[in-house]
Amino acid sequence: MTDGAKAQLNNLLRAVANGDADALDGIYSIAAKRMNIAAQTIVCDRAAAEDVVSDSFIKIVRFASRYGRQDDPMAWILKIVRNTALDYLRKRKRRAEVSCECLYNLADENGSPEKIERALLLEQALSRLDGEERRVIYMRYYLDMTVREISEATRLSRSSAERLIQRAEQKLKTFLKSGKNGG
Repeated sequence: MTDGAKAQLNNLLRAVANGDADALDGIYSIAAKRMNIAAQTIVCDRAAAEDVVSDSFIKIVRFASRYGRQDDPMAWILKIVRNTALDYLRKRKRRAEVSCECLYNLADENGSPEKIERALLLEQALSRLDGEERRVIYMRYYLDMTVREISEATRLSRSSAERLIQRAEQKLKTFLKSGKNGG
């Protein structure tokens, strides 16, 4: 997210906190795609994801006054979506089947050549992981879920979830290290 988009999102959140309902349209235009991806990734159902995003907007309005301008606005919004989706799953006691499709195409064509190269290398590393490993890495680093939350969402014991994350991280480190060394 560019600094300009962050500033715009910060201003929109401040406007919502001050009671400007029209600012939600601006938040929607900037954040809705990522919000939908995050929700659908956790709840695995398009209609349920739409409900989660709608509920998330209600929470954004309710908690906008608590948003600290020093925070990353997109991270704050996605954390609300994540928590809302996890609440949805808890209420329905469903297993979270996480789709990691958005981990691909990480390279932003507007980024610097170095950033694009790093993103492509990361895409290659992620493709080497099996589906379960990719899913926990996505949950841990993209959705910023704790090991406990991953354990609940995947119905693994906490120690099993932790070992799976560590194994996936080790595979990524090994691949990325060999990629940096040209091998």
